[in-house]
Amino acid sequence: MVRKFAFYVTAFFLIIWGNTFAQNILKKAELQYESGSYVQALESYKSYLTENPGSVEALTKTAELQDLLGNLKEAEMAYEKLCQLKNVSPEVYLKYGHILRKTGKLQEAKNMYNKYALFNSETGAHFALSCDFATYELSQPMFYDILQLPLNSTTSDFGLTFYHNFPVFSSFRKDVFFTEFEKENNQNIGAHRTFIYNDQKKKSQVLRGISGLSAHLGPVSFSRKSNVCTLIESVNAPETAVAHTGKKSVLYIASLNDQGEIIESKAFRYNEVGSNINSASLAFDGTALYFSSDRKGGYGGYDIWVSYLNDGEWGIPQNLGPNINTTGNEITPFFDDHTLYFASDFHIGMGGYDIFSSKVSKGKWQIPVNLGNGVNSMADDYFPCIHNNEIYFTSNRLGGKGSNDIYKATGMDSSTDRKQNQDITAEVPKAVSLEKMTEDATKNTVEAKAVKQESKAKQNSSTEVVMTAFEMPDFAAIKTRNAENVNADFSLAGARRISLDFMAPEFEVFFIQLASMSALSPNYSPFKSLVKYGNIYRINSNKTVKIRLGYYNDRKEAEDVLKLVKANGFKDAFITFEQLNASQMELILSSVDAQNYTDNGQFNAKTKENPANAASTSKITYKVRLASYEDPIWFDVNKVKDIGRVEQWTKGNWTIFILAGYNNIEEAKQAQIKAINRGFNTAEVVIDNGGILERIKQN
Repeated sequence: MVRKFAFYVTAFFLIIWGNTFAQNILKKAELQYESGSYVQALESYKSYLTENPGSVEALTKTAELQDLLGNLKEAEMAYEKLCQLKNVSPEVYLKYGHILRKTGKLQEAKNMYNKYALFNSETGAHFALSCDFATYELSQPMFYDILQLPLNSTTSDFGLTFYHNFPVFSSFRKDVFFTEFEKENNQNIGAHRTFIYNDQKKKSQVLRGISGLSAHLGPVSFSRKSNVCTLIESVNAPETAVAHTGKKSVLYIASLNDQGEIIESKAFRYNEVGSNINSASLAFDGTALYFSSDRKGGYGGYDIWVSYLNDGEWGIPQNLGPNINTTGNEITPFFDDHTLYFASDFHIGMGGYDIFSSKVSKGKWQIPVNLGNGVNSMADDYFPCIHNNEIYFTSNRLGGKGSNDIYKATGMDSSTDRKQNQDITAEVPKAVSLEKMTEDATKNTVEAKAVKQESKAKQNSSTEVVMTAFEMPDFAAIKTRNAENVNADFSLAGARRISLDFMAPEFEVFFIQLASMSALSPNYSPFKSLVKYGNIYRINSNKTVKIRLGYYNDRKEAEDVLKLVKANGFKDAFITFEQLNASQMELILSSVDAQNYTDNGQFNAKTKENPANAASTSKITYKVRLASYEDPIWFDVNKVKDIGRVEQWTKGNWTIFILAGYNNIEEAKQAQIKAINRGFNTAEVVIDNGGILERIKQN
């Protein structure tokens, strides 16, 4: 009896302890969520769900966090589970619909919005209409050519604007070089900062705020004619899918000197405790300030307000009214001449945030116009900026280099171009990173010392905010110029050829797209006859393969070749214009090749084969691997072009240079000796086995 009593007592306390432990985890998750530690909060909620899988509260927060962090598939799964539970909030159907719309499942999203309409007919019907709008837009030719900018990094880059003609943008990138003084004043390397890029000097400057701080500053807006700019100071989580969440965001008004340096700043007089200003734009030569805020008195979450400068003082902010603002969020305003551009997650659109424009007529803002497919996508698109008749914007759409990237949209002027652009916009090519634009800032150590001295000299400066040049450690000459000393055992497995005889350019080129097919078993044989017009390239894109002919630097040349291609029976071929992306492309066949270059060495890939088995049936050629580089800028093609055909291959972040054109191994060995004598100390003879590079096995 005593043992039985002890058993029940023990079980009772274990249950109490277990419940207490679980509640502590839940409380911890809530605190992490409120503090903005979203990744940690997600892990805590997941831990709680392992013991409490039916918790509506924990599952709801998990779904919201997955969405916030950009994990749309995981968010979709969480909302699907929620919809199977009882007593869930109708808001779950609405948010689930948003996720489905972002992932392109428009009909399923519409069904979910209609389900939500049973509880809120107006909002449900509104978003169901957005699904119809998105379906229509995706079926129409696009009026823009979309390009990703070279300044993007693998983190979030956002909020581009211009100071005169210098690009200015914010970024969470961590590869910034700091002097010792700057390191002492900038401990938070994971925070976002703002950079100004000088294309002529190939340098960037990092904006430094009060007391030498650069973290948490940006985005910025400049007056076109006066010496004034606005500056957002905020704490944002770099992991979030939305570039600028606006947490603890306040606005500063700053002054510039003749060199473009910020010399003083002061807080905007209408910053309010408990509310945020997460974006701003100066207009009318600095006499009007449009900004987005969740301050009281608005129509929904974030609204757009305007304040006017009178006699040196900013007036009381005015809400732009119900034609612009909604019960959702309107953010990132930009005023250009007579047109206001902004982003909204409520106005009828394609995805999360869409970009809209509106003008004033007879004293009232007109109903906003959606900028359409291309500028907008199924994802979040915001931070519009107009410069030289081109639209710059930020997006977290698929195909980018980081969580958020900066894009440029240029108008198309013919129906043919619009049809062509329908393909390239859906999957915007990645671009080279900012490191490539900052070579001059890192290759000269004397200049680096000068920066350090300048930084120390400014330590005692009376100015409140200054800027300083920065370096990128990944571009240090000591790391890239000595590429010949890379370990000779560098694996060649998975390397892909991308160029012959000359370096693949880092600018936009024209391709002729021939076809799009499955990535599982592509058949390249129908395109062999076109090799006389150019190289045949394979472009990897998710689960599909695009076959393209090219590339061409001149559009007229591409158009002339397109006529010949269509005359050869490829009626659906069209021209694309994009920046080369070595990480996604492969040179399949060139007119100088005796063999085909594919994943498995077979042009007619009708059946799935082991690549090694397929390669063994192809003709083996001998080549010379010269060197592997993290950045190919240090390779001098003129040093070796007289001893072989130069081929550029890529693997991950490495570029591999190969010499080819030899009839046998003896000729390849003679070329190897010449290459070693010309400074390529690790040059070696390798086997090209049907497009697969292999080292020669040593006995």
